[in-house]
Amino acid sequence: MLPYHARIRARSFEEFDGWVRHEGEEFLYVLTGRIRLMTEFYEPVEMARGDSANYDAAMGHNIISISQDDATILWVTSLV
Repeated sequence: MLPYHARIRARSFEEFDGWVRHEGEEFLYVLTGRIRLMTEFYEPVEMARGDSANYDAAMGHNIISISQDDATILWVTSLV
C-alpha cells in the first residue's frame, strides 16, 4: 500500500487530460476542505472533512476541490 498526503488544487474536470486510471484500489479520506470525487461509472460525490471513499482505481477517476482554498486528502493506493 502506498499512502499519499495530497493537496487538491484542480477546480474543474477540464484541468485534467482525461480520466486517471491505474491498477489496484484506492481509499481516500478528506483532511481539509471539500472535494468532488468524479468517477467514470457513477455520479459525482461531494465530500467534506472526515468523509472517505474506496474504489477500484482501474475505473476512471478525478478529484477536484470545491472549497475556496485547496483541499487536502489522505490517499492510500494498494499495489497489485
